[in-house]
Amino acid sequence: MLPLLVAAVFAQAEPIQRDEFGVPHISAPSLEQAFFQAGYAVAQDRLWQMENSRRVARGRMAEAFGASFVASDREVLTFAYTDAELDQQLALLSPKTRTMIDGYVKGVNAYISETEAKNALPPGYAENGFKPLPWTAHDTAAITIRLFQQFGKGGAGEIRNMALLGYLQGRKETKDRVLDVLEDFAWFNEKSSPTTISDSDDPLKTNHPAFPIPSREVSAKHIAALPKVSLLELLPGVRLAEMQRSAAVAESVSVPFKWGSYAVVVAPTRSAPGYPILLSAPQMGFRTPSIVHEMSIEAPGYKVVGMDVPGVPGIAIGHNGNLAWGLTSGVADTDDIFFNSTESDSYMMDGKKQAFETKSFTIKVKSGSDQQVPQRRTKWGPVVVESRSGKVVFSRHSASRGKELQSLECISTIGNAATPADVHASLRHATVNFNCFFATKTGEIGYRFTGHVPIRTDQFDPRFPIAGESANAWAGMIPYEQMPHVENPKGGLLANWNNKPVSWWANSDTPVWGRVFRNSELLDALKAPKLAVSDVERAAWTIARRDETWNSFRPLIEKVSAGTRLQGFDGWMLDGSLQSRLYQLFLDDLREELFLGLTGNFISLDNFRLVAQPSVMLKALEGKTRVDYLNGRKANDVVKAAIDKAAKRLAQFERYTPPGISVPGQTAIPYSNRGSYIQVVELLKEEARGRNVVTPGVAESGPHSLDQVPWARAWMFKQMRWFQK
Repeated sequence: MLPLLVAAVFAQAEPIQRDEFGVPHISAPSLEQAFFQAGYAVAQDRLWQMENSRRVARGRMAEAFGASFVASDREVLTFAYTDAELDQQLALLSPKTRTMIDGYVKGVNAYISETEAKNALPPGYAENGFKPLPWTAHDTAAITIRLFQQFGKGGAGEIRNMALLGYLQGRKETKDRVLDVLEDFAWFNEKSSPTTISDSDDPLKTNHPAFPIPSREVSAKHIAALPKVSLLELLPGVRLAEMQRSAAVAESVSVPFKWGSYAVVVAPTRSAPGYPILLSAPQMGFRTPSIVHEMSIEAPGYKVVGMDVPGVPGIAIGHNGNLAWGLTSGVADTDDIFFNSTESDSYMMDGKKQAFETKSFTIKVKSGSDQQVPQRRTKWGPVVVESRSGKVVFSRHSASRGKELQSLECISTIGNAATPADVHASLRHATVNFNCFFATKTGEIGYRFTGHVPIRTDQFDPRFPIAGESANAWAGMIPYEQMPHVENPKGGLLANWNNKPVSWWANSDTPVWGRVFRNSELLDALKAPKLAVSDVERAAWTIARRDETWNSFRPLIEKVSAGTRLQGFDGWMLDGSLQSRLYQLFLDDLREELFLGLTGNFISLDNFRLVAQPSVMLKALEGKTRVDYLNGRKANDVVKAAIDKAAKRLAQFERYTPPGISVPGQTAIPYSNRGSYIQVVELLKEEARGRNVVTPGVAESGPHSLDQVPWARAWMFKQMRWFQK
């Protein structure tokens, strides 16, 4: 009865209003009451989704759904925090953020209590034979931490690189040129890759942090010192470091499972109407129900409208009347893999035996026996790979471990921001990496890269695991003031699609950014001297239909495409187009023509596509790689051979079908390369006006579960409701 009594106490607040799309609009006389209503409203809309989200985040899927989920739970619990450790993170939060969490938890529980009393729980509970346990702050903390770990950190690709290294060393074609191949495929910094901040706008261009690039001698020495571990032992560690199993489970139950986003902010000097325009589109995948949710909240100290994530209190992307902001996933090498030799039940560090720290977790299995998961940790972090043959363990060391939840402070404080200084004060709390874009009603725009990024030396090759000795520890974190940032750039435009923040920012263990990168397409769609709101919206429409590699390969293709099926192709990937399908096939065949004979497929075709990126292909065709992948051929001949090979395979395919958004009972919405949530905000001096779309709708069932599908299908946006003055 306690949740019902709490609900009665909060009944004095204004009732939750819902607009024609079912979006909840909350107004309350206190922050706790507002977030009680927020928790209640989200539970009304997404209780079953929230149930799945907390189970994925806490490794408790098998308890409800059976043994087929044990592998995912085990993966999650390999890195999980205990309840006591979650309490430690919660205790570090400000009173305001704790009030938000506490109110939210009470609101969720009030709704659970009411629906149980009415026997009106979502059908998922009845179908699977259990009822919801009370919602806790631990549940919200676990979901929030998992979200931040997915979208705000990177690195730990060293195990994958070590596996690829072993693969190259084992091939007679590459064993004597391993370093050359590595430098071609796993470059540190491609200065020509598109950036968010231009060199002319960069306030740190003469005083920026160093990203050391090791010499070939350092790389060779580092590689020689790596422990001997078989591929069979490393490959499970690759899947574990990338959380592949739990990501697949998360996708299957419609909770956050992928990252990627784009954002655009236009200054008054570049804006046709003379005021700032901000577009933000987090790409978190499309499921039913939507991965994200929408609401507005008005309370003392918090008056915001925009996107939230079920289970996480507060508006993550939106506007507050004075300021609009958007986020894209930051990319930085925040994690490293350290290795230590083992001896009996201990590991060696600095010449001394160290005991493993062990945290015990239990997986309860529906219709099965409990399974124990002993999480082993070294000083560096949880053990990812344990090689019995090599007598060595590999541990994941993360810059934000134990501090992820602090980033929730940004969500609780940015709602009050009105100036760039306010935004920067809010973002100082971030421990995980995001690109944050903002625009103010007074006409200012800006950008900052957030979070913790380690300072490393040039004595190691950051692409590979590092010996776990105290002397090899990080030298702290890059200071907040030294992170990429800019205000009011000269060109009046900032655009990001997970690209490099600045030219001096390095790839480190994973070569994400090369000459060919998708942000070029976004910038190309925003070339007009003055940008209207329609131009910004059209840019989102355009990049969903354009191939991001076309402009890079176009000159080479046009030289040899006359008389072929690719003649006249313009880079538009249109539904039903044979040329679009042919271009896709061409890229795969070009990759094989260039590399397959020498490098093989890097263990699998998926790895081959990941490692042999278009940037490497382009450099190889231009003869700018260390290894001659043309092998005496002319680039034109290689391109023509790939076109001809692709044309022969085209007969197997009727047409190009773009990736779509599945909708129950309807045809798919074409062109899914867009935001799971898209908002466009115009910041007039007198007010902020926002429009958005949450595909397919705000609820998981009922009339508002699919009612935004027509808007998404037509690339339209509905009004974001603002509060009455």
